[in-house]
Amino acid sequence: MRDQAEQLRIRVLETSLQAKKAKVVSVLSGKGGVGKTNVAVNLSLALSGLGKKMVLVDLDIGMGNVHLLLGLTPRHTIADLFEHHLSVREIIEKGPGSLDYLGGDNGLLSLLELDRNSQVHFVRELEKLSAAYDYIVFDIGAGLSEASLKFVLAGHEAILVATPEITSLTDAYSMIKLLHAERPELPVWTMINQCENEREGRAVHDRLNEVSSRFLGKKLANLGQVSFDPAVRRAVMEQSPFVLESPRCEASGQIQKAAHCLLGNAKVQKGAVDQSFISKLLSFLSKS
Repeated sequence: MRDQAEQLRIRVLETSLQAKKAKVVSVLSGKGGVGKTNVAVNLSLALSGLGKKMVLVDLDIGMGNVHLLLGLTPRHTIADLFEHHLSVREIIEKGPGSLDYLGGDNGLLSLLELDRNSQVHFVRELEKLSAAYDYIVFDIGAGLSEASLKFVLAGHEAILVATPEITSLTDAYSMIKLLHAERPELPVWTMINQCENEREGRAVHDRLNEVSSRFLGKKLANLGQVSFDPAVRRAVMEQSPFVLESPRCEASGQIQKAAHCLLGNAKVQKGAVDQSFISKLLSFLSKS
């Protein structure tokens, strides 16, 4: 007799051609302190401003601070989906503009230890997100826990945020190796933060891409860079995203350019999402 997870997996696969599928993008970094969450928040808002229905999910276990950069306090977190069996509609929070978000919680650490019924409820609720939004953006914690790795591998694309510092580049390459070993076909973008200018950003991307191509046979896509900008620091202090606080600043222009780049890539690869995030996540969870 098939368990509930298997039944749900079959149902998802049977309806995958008819159901709307959100594009699932994970924003991650090899180390902390590189501005990953700031990129995730502002990029999500930029995509929302371009007419995409967006939900930002804080999966930074133990260090979730999406709500701080938005200047908001969430009533619930994503862990409430399985700890209290709430529905996703009950825990969705309204962010600035038309952006929705889900607050983070270290309860996600226990996801892989849940019984199968609780896992199925959790995944069924995530399926509702996939049907309701154009993009789901996951803000993944620095480094990768076993649980958050499942989400990245099940997603459609990953954005790796790094800075020009050698420690950041070393950790970024370690992350690329891990993702490539687990799922070689996963598209990986680089977003170089805290750089002096566009030239430095391109040079850092080229360095990472050259090493990745030579030793792993994996090419990295360039999503651009965010230069040092006083407006970014001011926005963080004000707990307001810089694309809203200072829409004409250099950093906002660079984030807008990255959003257009991401959408342009989606148009080129239209129809390439042949397996839903949900079915992949179920498959990964069943192996835990």
